[in-house]
Amino acid sequence: MRKMKDSGIAPNVVTYGTLIDGFFKCQGQEAALDVYRDMLHEGVEANNFIVDSLVNGLRKNGNIEEAEALFKDMGERGLLLDHVNYATLMDGLFKTGNMPAALKVGQELMERNLSPDAVVYNVFINCLCRLGKFSEAKSFLKEMRNTGLEPDQATYNTMISAQCREGNTSKALKLLNEMKWSSIKPNLITYTTLVVGLLEAGVVEKAKYLLNEMASAGFTPTPLTYRRVLQACSGSRSPYVILEVHELMMGAGLHADITVYNTLVHVLCCHGMTRKATIVLDEMLGRGIAPDTITFNALILGHCKSSHLDNAFATYAQMLHQGLSPNIATFNTLLGGLESAGRIGEADTVICEMKKMGLEPNNLTYDILVTGYAKKSNKVEALRLYCEMVSKGFIPKASTYNSLISDFAKAGMMNQAKELFSEMKRRGVLHTSSTYDILLNGWSKLRNGTEVRILLKDMKELGFKPSKGTISSMSRAFSKPGMTWEARRLLKTLFKV
Repeated sequence: MRKMKDSGIAPNVVTYGTLIDGFFKCQGQEAALDVYRDMLHEGVEANNFIVDSLVNGLRKNGNIEEAEALFKDMGERGLLLDHVNYATLMDGLFKTGNMPAALKVGQELMERNLSPDAVVYNVFINCLCRLGKFSEAKSFLKEMRNTGLEPDQATYNTMISAQCREGNTSKALKLLNEMKWSSIKPNLITYTTLVVGLLEAGVVEKAKYLLNEMASAGFTPTPLTYRRVLQACSGSRSPYVILEVHELMMGAGLHADITVYNTLVHVLCCHGMTRKATIVLDEMLGRGIAPDTITFNALILGHCKSSHLDNAFATYAQMLHQGLSPNIATFNTLLGGLESAGRIGEADTVICEMKKMGLEPNNLTYDILVTGYAKKSNKVEALRLYCEMVSKGFIPKASTYNSLISDFAKAGMMNQAKELFSEMKRRGVLHTSSTYDILLNGWSKLRNGTEVRILLKDMKELGFKPSKGTISSMSRAFSKPGMTWEARRLLKTLFKV
């Protein structure tokens, strides 16, 4: 462009548009905006193509507010924005989660009497479905047809997905039938969405029927489809359903690789179905697919969930024997198993092994250790690890704080518990209803009505209510001779219990 200017040739709007679009496609946002500013400086007015390039480019770089402002500026400059420009901005706003703003842009489009195309209607329908306004979305579908536009796969997939998200599988199936009657062929996305929705709703037989229909239509499941479907059917907690769906998808032409098998093993192990997962491991080996660290991590998790810790450590040993390197997830799973089994005292061995492998504890490691030692009332070790954790910049989870607070509360050390409660707030960790229950129980045992009233007031403001167990504990504590009035005042003035 510099050579053009040096030669006395003034770049026109096409030159500028090509450069702006090209820079955005090459991740050169600043360069694209520099060209746009240069264009305005030279007195060249933007066209609709440039509007699209700028809005799309800014949106993809996470600058939707700037895109919105630029769009408005273009209109104020007198550029006649078309329905494509509006659709681009609507889609950008929708994809950043700003549905109300997207609908507002759409309403402006309608008010300007611009003729929307199928893309605009699809964005409208998508926004309305995301907002749960299904009847309005249906009205737009009807209006779309009345204007002579035909809905496409994207239109129906959007509506089917929205109904499945809400658990309305019967309405989703009606949309599938409507789609077929309109001679619109379902695609892989349609089938995947419906199968996942049906499995999540427990409608297993219909889901299996659609998997067979999908295969008959010539669609081959991808590993992503497989993972989504398997995770959905895992809600049945039946290994037979999971394995049957696996076989159906293999029959539909799914290429069995390490990713597919790892998904199956993980889903089975997450539900404690480790025996079935071990059979799958044998099947893998029979197909010549060697297990990797992810496979063994899943098996270790399965054994830990089934409280078979010895098997978990045996699987870890087998992993090492096969020359595989454990990762931080491996050790965190083993530590989590020890914590759940009340065997946190054995954690030192695992930590030493972990460090020997060149791995350092992460946030989750510390959460497990602090929780485990707190549950065992080992305050010294729990606090030592807590201090080490925060000194490294890690933030404990609310459940970790709750374990520490509970340990002190059980010992009647309420000032220390209160300090941890304050520490939570300072570190930006939100108090949970359980946090308040723990403290209420602790202060009630000490019959400290002042602290209990403060906590009850806080709970009410946050929309929390004490659990039945906490209410019983407070009632017992404050119904002692001379405390009955205090009990009535604490409970009845703040909560209808």
